[in-house]
Amino acid sequence: MLLPGKVLIIAGAGPGLGRRMALLAAGEGARVVLAAQSRNEPERIAAEVRAAGGEAIARVADVGTDADCKALAAATLDRFGRIDCLVNNAFSTASSGPFEEALLDQWMVNMNITCFGALRMVDAVLPAMKAQGGGAIVTISSKAAVQHVPGQSAYAVAKAALEGATRQLASELGMYNIRVNCARPGWMWGITTETFLQMQADANGCSVDDLIAPVKARMPLGRIPTDEDCAKAVLFLASDFACALTGVTLDVNGGERMST
Repeated sequence: MLLPGKVLIIAGAGPGLGRRMALLAAGEGARVVLAAQSRNEPERIAAEVRAAGGEAIARVADVGTDADCKALAAATLDRFGRIDCLVNNAFSTASSGPFEEALLDQWMVNMNITCFGALRMVDAVLPAMKAQGGGAIVTISSKAAVQHVPGQSAYAVAKAALEGATRQLASELGMYNIRVNCARPGWMWGITTETFLQMQADANGCSVDDLIAPVKARMPLGRIPTDEDCAKAVLFLASDFACALTGVTLDVNGGERMST
């Protein structure tokens, strides 16, 4: 098993990548704590994990507040006694469109969740990880951080800041045997992408296949990675198989963009 006996928090547990990470982590031996701003999705995923024979609990937590982040860490320790892994998957969609049309206050809302929310969660789990002699933290970025995506300026800037924070934390927390890495998905096939593309196809009078054909053509692997594919990469970074990696940003995009 990849994560035997580990306790893993997923902050930002939604129906796509968050769900896949939870199910896969539990299948690999982890006990999973799922958190989001609303109760429904974490509860549903936790029930699904338990139905499959895993261990999971759900909590409501707004990573925009210090109190909620600390309460999430405390609830995890109360239930499982340790925190081995943290996955920062929460993000905001506040503000979209080009810079000239932006309300910078809305950019701050995005930054507060996408970047500073991750930092609050790291701050909340840090005492436990230090006390137990180490841990693994994985932040979830996006191709938008390094490649322009129209209409995603606020999101892209917040994700780029998150990548910088990942490297800084890796440098500072390595002395405690705490690894901090980043997964950077590109196109990710799952319910969110499927819904978005269907809307685009309906609006343009074409099929989803018409829209994804040029995307696949740009990928050496010839296919769009699924949310499960991306979840596997994240859990690798969280596992002891990545014990020599810290400060790494791993592109997970079928080869569409290759890091140098």
